[in-house]
Amino acid sequence: MLGSLFALLSAMSFALNAIFLRRAVIIVVDISVGILISVSMAVPLLFLVIAFTGQIHTLLNFTWQGYVWLSLAGIVHFVFGRTLNYKCIQLVGANIANILSRSDILISVVIGVTVLREPLGWGLGIGVFLILTGITLTGLNSQRTQKSSESLYRIPARAFVLGLGAGVSWGVAPIFVKLGLDGIGSPVAGAFVSFVAATAILSLSLLKQKTRISISATSGRAAGFFFAAGFLSFVANFVRYIALDLAPASVVTPLASTVPVFVLIFSFAFNRKLEIFNPRVVIGAISVVIGTLFLV
Repeated sequence: MLGSLFALLSAMSFALNAIFLRRAVIIVVDISVGILISVSMAVPLLFLVIAFTGQIHTLLNFTWQGYVWLSLAGIVHFVFGRTLNYKCIQLVGANIANILSRSDILISVVIGVTVLREPLGWGLGIGVFLILTGITLTGLNSQRTQKSSESLYRIPARAFVLGLGAGVSWGVAPIFVKLGLDGIGSPVAGAFVSFVAATAILSLSLLKQKTRISISATSGRAAGFFFAAGFLSFVANFVRYIALDLAPASVVTPLASTVPVFVLIFSFAFNRKLEIFNPRVVIGAISVVIGTLFLV
């Protein structure tokens, strides 16, 4: 029971993360500031968790190949994936961006079947079909709003490239994580290595005067939203680990996959004027969630 509650808390935290992101990206031009804030703040938080649980020694348990794979995972997931996702949310909102980025599940399935030679059963086929249906329904949606005072616009093709690109990045990164851990290191320590590598890469942007100007021009309100989003992302990942420790993956995974539904609920409650709500988006989100359940 407790594991199920933590799984739902993880899903809700991921959804709230998207809500705060939507608030932040509509008041800034350069989203690289927000990415640097949200990624780098996870490093000290994860270190505190590792220290508090007495696992500091696990940071030295990886092979050099493990550090390379985990670093690549961090760069692909948190630098490329998060950048594409932030830009997609900035362009079309959290509702649509969250559904489009669910292509990460499809990428994982393709890799599992073609590379890892995992069996392709009827449940897998139905799940893939439903996820594709959900993404397609969202794609058929012809309008969006950026602000309540603005007119309606067509969803640009760039949004699909950004959303699907984020999904591809998030679908590939877990393969690198698996190779990096390889049954040797702690998942939390592995996440720390990935975040450190991503933060190091993102910090290079500080060498550019344009980035430094963007940071100084970022309002306290926008920075606050980005900090809140980063913290919620950390909480979501952390409580998911706790849920997996308390309950079977067969219980945690379906509950954690309800993120698109919670995004719709929270968007309607807090960002109603900044998001689009129509039957296609709602049915698309539900279709993606049900499709994910078939893949469990």
